[in-house]
Amino acid sequence: MQLQVDAHRVGYDTRMSQLLEWSPLIVFFVAFKVLDIYWATAALMIACLLLLVVNRMRTGKFKTMHIITAAVVVVLGSATLLLHDRRFIQWKPTVLMGLTSIAFLGSMVVGKQPLVRRMLEAVFNEPLKISSRTWLFLNSLWVAWFALLAVANIYVARHFAESVWVNFKVFGISVATMIFLIPQVLWLSGKTTQTAPAPLPGREQRLRERLESRFAPAQLTVEDESHLHAGHAGAAGGQSHFRIRIVSESFRGIPSVARHRLVYAAVDDLLKTDIHALAIEALPPD
Repeated sequence: MQLQVDAHRVGYDTRMSQLLEWSPLIVFFVAFKVLDIYWATAALMIACLLLLVVNRMRTGKFKTMHIITAAVVVVLGSATLLLHDRRFIQWKPTVLMGLTSIAFLGSMVVGKQPLVRRMLEAVFNEPLKISSRTWLFLNSLWVAWFALLAVANIYVARHFAESVWVNFKVFGISVATMIFLIPQVLWLSGKTTQTAPAPLPGREQRLRERLESRFAPAQLTVEDESHLHAGHAGAAGGQSHFRIRIVSESFRGIPSVARHRLVYAAVDDLLKTDIHALAIEALPPD
């Protein structure tokens, strides 16, 4: 089975992914406003489980954060509904923030890089002139930040009205984290290493290099079919329509549609700027 992917579909897929990530929180907030905290809790449990399933169908795998979040929500949500006690679900952000704080702390002694470095370096295309000690300091800030949010959540839940806590959970934590993050990104942007731009390779070469880097394929064929689409939108500049056949161990045990999604996720930026359409045949080795 082959899948024809246009650039505008990739952009739509990115927006859909973002909406899916926010969907449990949106469902919880709407259910709370329309009904009450107990209906909102039940809706949140269902939404988290559905997010697990949908992401598995879209990408062929489960996200660790989705699994952890769903487990915490199901346990605390069940206690909330069975005991009719809202305090259990109010502990959910505190538990998740506490686990996140522990994960950032553990990354300072386990693994090659602290979590904050893996997270923030991905924002920049250029290398950052940051010492290992500075990265550890920034990581410590995030450890303290998530611990502070964990404490703040339970403080708000205990000392303020239920509606205030819901607004804090849905909006306050996100906005506060954004305010905490922005100065760090601005500071890091001044630490990038500027290098002279190298001549850009052709589109076909860039596509081939991206696929080889991402999937280490046993076989890879890239065919330029732009001449077959003369007069088609996006074909005027040449090297716009490609057909690829890629065989990689990365696709073993993954459904066909999920393989295609992995491929065009790997070349997302090229599809937005250089390549108009891509026909994909992605297979595991025999």
